[in-house]
Amino acid sequence: MLKRGIVREVFRLLTITVEVPDISGLRPALQARHITLARAPRHFQVWPATISQLEFGRRCNDDLANNYRKWLLTA
Repeated sequence: MLKRGIVREVFRLLTITVEVPDISGLRPALQARHITLARAPRHFQVWPATISQLEFGRRCNDDLANNYRKWLLTA
């Protein structure tokens, strides 16, 4: 019974729908506001590659993506 319970819980966790933030507008927003790719990482205290990988979808960090989007809208 324990194995079935574990399998049921794992299956439930694997099949739930997770909302992923849209990252398609991050790089155009950065360019439209004439913000350099060096200024954004300095603001968030991360490496420039982290921001670049986030913009191109190679790295998933929902909190950073949401904060980055808010910062771009207010900058």
